[in-house]
Amino acid sequence: MGKIIEFKNYRAKASAIIDNKTMLSRKEARKIEQIRDSIEVALEDVAVTENMPLTVAMAAGRYAAMRLFQLQGRAETMAFLDQCIVTAELCDDLSCQLDEDA
Repeated sequence: MGKIIEFKNYRAKASAIIDNKTMLSRKEARKIEQIRDSIEVALEDVAVTENMPLTVAMAAGRYAAMRLFQLQGRAETMAFLDQCIVTAELCDDLSCQLDEDA
């Protein structure tokens, strides 16, 4: 999950998704990536250790939705969560496409 994939080659809408309002330095971007990756690893570790992936996903999603709403408001939170779902769908599409090509 830590790798960036350019999806604009796979869906026409992808270019409309890019938002250049916030430009980060390489150092800031790397710090954000490290935080994201460490959280994802911790969540995956708990999901595997406890054998409760749905519970972990729901708890993380609940925390994320509630905290994002407090920090960003409803519209931005809904847009972010929708974009997460779009990204997951694109990953599934690519995975299926790679399986078919193999």
